[in-house]
This record gives sequence, structure tokens and C-alpha cells, in this order.
Amino acid sequence: MLYYDYLGNDQYEVFLELYRDCGPGNSNNTQYDALAPIGVFAGGVTTQYLLESVSFPGANSIPVALNDPCLTAPPTVCVEVAVYRVTITLPPIPEGYVITYQRCCRSPTIINIPTAQDLGITCTVRVPGTPNAANSSARFNEYPPIALCLGQEFTFDHSATDADGASLVYSLCTPYNGGSPADASPTPVAPPYDEVPWAAGYSADYPMDSDPAIAIDAQTGLITAVPTLAASYTFGVLVEEYRNGVVISETRRDFRFDVVPCQTTITAVIEPQTQFCTGLTMPFINASPNGQFWLWDFGEEGTTADSSSMESPSWTYSEPGTYSVTLVANPGYSCVDTTETIVQVYLDPVPYFVEPTGCGDLTTQLVAVGGGPNSTYFWQLGSDAEPSTATSEVVDVQYSAPGVHSVSLSITENGCTGTFIGQARLYADPTAFFTVSPPSPQNYGTTIQFTDGSTGNGGVIVNWSWSANGGVFGTEQDQSWELALPGLYQVRLTVTTAEGCTADYSLPYEIIEVPIDIPNVFSPNGDGSNEHFDIANIAQHKNQLKIFNRWGTPVFEAENYRNQWAALGVPDGTYFYELLLNDGRAFTGHLTLLR
Repeated sequence: MLYYDYLGNDQYEVFLELYRDCGPGNSNNTQYDALAPIGVFAGGVTTQYLLESVSFPGANSIPVALNDPCLTAPPTVCVEVAVYRVTITLPPIPEGYVITYQRCCRSPTIINIPTAQDLGITCTVRVPGTPNAANSSARFNEYPPIALCLGQEFTFDHSATDADGASLVYSLCTPYNGGSPADASPTPVAPPYDEVPWAAGYSADYPMDSDPAIAIDAQTGLITAVPTLAASYTFGVLVEEYRNGVVISETRRDFRFDVVPCQTTITAVIEPQTQFCTGLTMPFINASPNGQFWLWDFGEEGTTADSSSMESPSWTYSEPGTYSVTLVANPGYSCVDTTETIVQVYLDPVPYFVEPTGCGDLTTQLVAVGGGPNSTYFWQLGSDAEPSTATSEVVDVQYSAPGVHSVSLSITENGCTGTFIGQARLYADPTAFFTVSPPSPQNYGTTIQFTDGSTGNGGVIVNWSWSANGGVFGTEQDQSWELALPGLYQVRLTVTTAEGCTADYSLPYEIIEVPIDIPNVFSPNGDGSNEHFDIANIAQHKNQLKIFNRWGTPVFEAENYRNQWAALGVPDGTYFYELLLNDGRAFTGHLTLLR
């Protein structure tokens, strides 16, 4: 079929729409032209005005669609379509133009024209002359069904659309012949064109076996027929464009009908479930060999939304379980068929166990989490474990050596398996030990040194805590102890490894009291005796000393007094002292200065 669109400025885009039998009926294997010759002839002139060779644009298969969803065409029915297009310039002339394409040969299976394999087609369309040259031809809206079902009523809307708003009139017509076996793709010739001959009993008004006879409505283009003989038929439809009551152009469609004995067996088939444990969304594959309309019921109670009319839908269930799914093929038609299947919707279990961490004891208990009432368990505990595997929900395991042990837990339920891999971190306790210098007992004020001798036993010690009678006095690895008050102490070292394991070691240690003796008189007179304010054992104490006269005015102050005050520059008399030790003790009193 040829048609065109007016683009303006005397330009027309011309379309050549060709259909090809790609089934076994095309026994002569007719192919599309690599270059389709399209000729243009000036009206009333037999000489060619223009010749265009248009490249093959590629072809597409046309789906086989029938009027009745209860029927399916045989798989041998096959048709392809290709649409060539070219833009040409046609200056307006009074007579207008004729655009033509010709090709041989038709399918030999056609019965309503004799020796169809020797006959071709002529596709032609008119471009009107002035004053109607600025015109787009009528264009048919749909291609008729490829196949008609034998004995079934056929109705098809063969209407066309005219971009210019012209009045359209439809009629059946005799197709044109064109080309020959000797020249299958000829250079188009000028009109007039020969019509194909009809076989006996056939005509333009009765082109196929039908009861009642095939007919087309002149105003609407509606075609009706009831085919009575399975065969291939050539068929022609003419649409004429009227403007102001005058025919200005016409478009012919030359096509073929295949009347076939359609299959009426409809079987609803759901492809068996192959995916399990993949979640709550279930895809359904419709494996029905026939059918056009569908109704699914996914079998979930408590909702009316669990249905679909899609061919192969999916549905997300609210919870795992077993569901009965129903598929109806062609619901509401006489050829309806129904099937049911059971689907299992499950999730993989999500196993878990609390990963144990312990010190000293290499025995631990593992408890599986994430199982159900029908679950089975499988533990892989490691080659150094006793047992090395287990199948219970709770398992007690003993390891032969400390360290980090990989543990795998698999839970299986309803054929679905989930796995969790964790660790059991079981470490040896460290051994705490230290030495002390000087040894106990020591006088008050002696600085004591503790030296760490602990071992990690495979771990790394990262923390040391030194305490005496519960009070922490240091956190260094080797620790000094200064100015402990007199008394008997239990000195303890607590060591902690990077894994959090701890150990203690302790020793008793005694600090001996050294008494302070404060005199109440001294005589700095230069005789070499009692020349300083001499406090016995004060050097063993950190201290603060202040001396005041009788009016409360300080006359001497010292930090860590070491018996150095000789009362230089102060007169004889009575003075008062205040001595504070860093252990919190305080001493006050008076002293007499005599020279």
C-alpha cells in the first residue's frame, strides 16, 4: 500500500507499506527489495516524472491476533511488514500526479486468482492537482488480522484517517497486477493498470468463500464475514477522498487473508515452582499454550487484593507458608480452563548465637537463636573442640587451647538453610607477680620500689593496678611507693590483658612509725650546742613549718623544713610554731629562744 503526508513547500513524505508471507506458504521465497523503485507520473502523461530507489528499512514480525480469544491460529501463519519512506518534491500541476510501486509475485497458495505465483501487485496513490495539491492521503488505521478462523464470525474496523478532513467512502475492489516472474521488481510503468483476473466464482464483491458474503460499510469501513473454506485469498479495499463532492484522491490496500482451522483447546498451566527460600515475593510464570485473558487468585486469606489479570504476575505474601494458587484462562468465555497449584513461600532462617568471651575456662555453652519448631541444627565447632560438630540447639564445647575459635551454625527449616559464622574467644588468665625493694619492714618515709614480674600466658598485659589495703597508689608497670603511713599493708598487683583477663598477686609490707620530737627551747648563742630549732626525724616527712611571734606575725616559713632555722635577726623570747605533715597530721606549740 502507498500513502503520503504533505509536508509543505511542495514536499511529500511517501510511505510504501509491504507485507510478506514468512511462513511455509511462501514457497517461492519472495524477499523484500533492497532498493524499492517508486515511480511518479504526471497526470495525463505516460512518461515518468520521477524515479526514486528507496533502501530497505528492515522488517518486523506481526503478531497473529484473532477476534475470539478461544481460538488460536496454527503456528505456520507468519507475516512480516516493512515500511519504506522517501521525501519527494512535486510542484503543483492541474492534472496532479500518480505514485506507483510494482512487484511480483504473489503466494502460490492463493486460490481466488488463477496462477497467483505468476501475478504481482501494483501499489498506487494519486496526488491531486491544483487547487487541492496541498493534500495528505487517507491512511488506514489498522492492518486486518493476518488469519481468519474457519466458520467463525469475523468483524474488523477497516476505517482510515484523513489529516485534511476529507470525506471518505469505502468499497471492495479488484487488486492491480504488476511485475512478472521474468521481471519481479520492474521499473514502475504509467497508468492505467491491469487488474488481476478472478478465479471462477470469485469477484471484487465476492473475493472469498463466506456465508453471508463478505461486505464493507461504505461510510464506516466495517468489514464483516463468516469464512466457509480454509484457503488463502487476495483481497482489495478502496478508500476515496471527497472534497466538496469531488473525488480528489484514492488509496488502495491490496492484502491477503488466510482462513485457517483455528485451535479451540485452551489449557491453563502454571509453570512448576522452581525457586524456594527466596523471600515472600513469588513470581508466577504462565505456561498456558493458548488463551488471551487471565485471572489469578494467589490464595492469601484475609484480603481481596490477591488477584491479577496479568499474564505472568508476581505477588508478595504477608507471611511464609503454603498457599493454593488458581489460574483461570479466558475467564467468562466458553473456552475457559482452570488450574490450581500449591506454592511454598519460605524465608531462609537467620541464625545467630551470642559469641562467648571468657578467661581461664576453655569450656563454654553455645545457644542457637533463629530456629523454629521444625528446625534442624548443625554446628561446626573446630578441629580443636570436643565435640567438633553438633546437631542440638544448645551445645557445651571444650577447647584444647586458648585463642579465637571460628564457629559455624546452620539452621534448616522447610528446606531453607541459613548460616551464621561467629567466634568463641577463650583466653588463658595471666600470672601476676612482683618483687619489692627494700624488703619489709621499713621506716616511715622510705621510698619503696615494686618491680613487675607478671606473664601474659599468651595474652598481652596492658594494665597494671597497684593497691595497698584496697587503695590504689599506682598504675605503672614498675611502681614506686612513697610516704605510706605507718602500718601493716597487703600490697596487691592486679594485671589485665588486652583480652580482659585478670590476675592478682599480693605481699604483706610493714611501715614502721618514726616519732617526731619537737623541742620547746633552743639557744643559738654560738657555743656549738643547740644552735638550731632541731625537730627529730623531720627529714623523713614532707612538711610545712611556720613560726610566729607573740603578736602572730610570721618570722619564719619553710617548705619541707630540715632543721635549718637559727633565729637570726630575731630577739630572744617566746615564739609559736605550726607544723603540718603531708600525711595530714598537724603540730602546734610554743618554743623559747634563749641566747
